[in-house]
Amino acid sequence: MNAFINAQQPPGSVDSALSVVDRYYLAWRNYQNEHGQEPTDKQLSTSLASEGVTGRSGNPISPSTLRRYFLHFRMYHVWADHRMSTDSPSAESVAQDCARRGITAQYNKPVAAGDIAPQTDDFERRWQTLKEG
Repeated sequence: MNAFINAQQPPGSVDSALSVVDRYYLAWRNYQNEHGQEPTDKQLSTSLASEGVTGRSGNPISPSTLRRYFLHFRMYHVWADHRMSTDSPSAESVAQDCARRGITAQYNKPVAAGDIAPQTDDFERRWQTLKEG
């Protein structure tokens, strides 16, 4: 990863169990909750910097670095909605829900179950980490 967290976290805290990408996701989700819309890459970079999350140089995280996670965040968000009602969300049902919500992959291709399935372990890890917080 090209980033680190400037804020000190106590060892063993839930915050210390969060990956850098988890922190990016939380900032992305919090921005949506506060503003009613998904942030642009530049807005997320600014938001993270205001929370003390910067790159190695101490400058804000590059918007292009953040932009590459947006599809993953959208898919996780849908997966998490499904996870609230089942212990093992179906990749196919999550992909179908992504289509209903207008979430597409690169070049406007539909998100497929094959895009979701490889993410499931990471999605579950994030789910478990965030629910403890």
